[in-house]
Amino acid sequence: MRCKRCNGSNFERGEDTGNSYCVGCGTLREYDNYEAHLGGILGPQGTFIRVGTIGIGSVLAYKEKKIYEANNLIEAITERLDLGYKTEAIKSMIYNITDGEFGQGEWFPILIGACCYAVVRKEGKGVLSMEEIACQVGCDLHQLGPVVKRVVDHLDLELREIDLVGLFTKTATNSPRLTDVAREKKERITKQGAFLMNCALKWFLSTGRRPMPLVVAVLAFVVQVNGVKVKIDDLAKDARVSLTTCKTRYKELSEKLVKVAEEVGLPWAKDVTVKNVVKHSGTLFGLMETKSMKKRKRRTGNELVRTDGFCVEDLVRDCLCKESMYCYNDDDDRQDTMSRYFDVGGERQLSLCNKDDNISEKQLSTKYNEFVDRVRGGTLAKRSQGNNKSMWQRRSVFEMFSSEYWWKGKSELSRRLLLKDLLEKDVGLDALPPSYIKGCIAVERRREKIKAAKLRIKTIQHPSGIVSEGALSLELEHSKKKRKKGSEIDWEDLVIQTLVLHNVNEEEIEKGHYKTLLELHVFDSGEV
Repeated sequence: MRCKRCNGSNFERGEDTGNSYCVGCGTLREYDNYEAHLGGILGPQGTFIRVGTIGIGSVLAYKEKKIYEANNLIEAITERLDLGYKTEAIKSMIYNITDGEFGQGEWFPILIGACCYAVVRKEGKGVLSMEEIACQVGCDLHQLGPVVKRVVDHLDLELREIDLVGLFTKTATNSPRLTDVAREKKERITKQGAFLMNCALKWFLSTGRRPMPLVVAVLAFVVQVNGVKVKIDDLAKDARVSLTTCKTRYKELSEKLVKVAEEVGLPWAKDVTVKNVVKHSGTLFGLMETKSMKKRKRRTGNELVRTDGFCVEDLVRDCLCKESMYCYNDDDDRQDTMSRYFDVGGERQLSLCNKDDNISEKQLSTKYNEFVDRVRGGTLAKRSQGNNKSMWQRRSVFEMFSSEYWWKGKSELSRRLLLKDLLEKDVGLDALPPSYIKGCIAVERRREKIKAAKLRIKTIQHPSGIVSEGALSLELEHSKKKRKKGSEIDWEDLVIQTLVLHNVNEEEIEKGHYKTLLELHVFDSGEV
């Protein structure tokens, strides 16, 4: 039988397939190796398709192949996350979750990432953020979070406190924006950031929130304090978090520091705002560190009392010290000439304290205002103009700098502390959680709306009745506030008025669960 393509008669049989082919053109001979399937579904196997075979002469079951590929994927992901030493623990965890089946598909890498996060949080020895895991696994954060919750619930794990200080240290150390910063300055940024992160924990800025936006906000704040030009936009992009959330955390942190300036009795506290709090951060960090290093003792009960306070005289002395707080952009001779006006021990010293050890806030504020008037009003300028080497004539600039020497870095808040120990520290401000404060404000707003709704209902039901002047002024004030916002009565007023008409308890209305209350008392009550 000749070849149909080249009409050749030279055929050879292949070693692998057993089919004969033409030597001249390579065309296979038809029906040369045909085997009939007899015996129904359990008959002999075919030539080209063999169930469960891979390659030549090897047989590998589907389950074994699936487990083999799953183990390879687990090892690859753990290596990318620097968790190679935890590979066996993660494999054991996945084995228990899947009953030894492991898995394939898009869901399996997410499960591996969730187990990695659970292992790290369970031991509490490492730092690993969910944003980093989501990036390495290749999934979204909202996909990873629910899987982590299901893993924790299924295995009944107890996760330890998240190490926000360690997470900040890791972020600052690995940040590509700080590679050109000097080693000493980078260490100071790390310590100040750890201190500020502990303060943020004490002020409940991280309660019920994602940790990375707060880490980015603290890092952006301390790099500005140390004069490093890095934008919060770049830090948020590197951390793969929302820029809007980072700016919100930054604003909340600045507001807390402004309140610290007011609480510690800083004489120039009225001048400290959210916009310029970075310039005053050196003073604030020094005060907060000093207060946190003071020991506390317990009275009868659980009330904590400070054993001693900090000396305002020493703080102001350091503030006015020529080597630390003030410097000149000129030579040393002019610095020595002008520094005597700010030397606490000199002839023109400010009388900071009397013979008594204590000084009132009013006295310190008065002295500070006198000092500002002397700087602005010309006492120092007149002295300098009388000197031949006048700094004004040489166009030198007298500048105030936030001192680096205020920061000692010796407080326990510069490293990780347990939440129980952290809450006992005094940093000048004991704040409530922002969510709790917003909840209280919302309750007060709803309470005013309930009063206004009652007044409207009473006016409609009894138009001839006499309304008290206080109630009328309350309604007018409420209406004026609404007009400023562009609407006299909004949807919330209408809902509250409906609930009041159906005799719903005021305490339930103040909680704000309008949808539930409408379903219980309005739509299911038989009245519309």
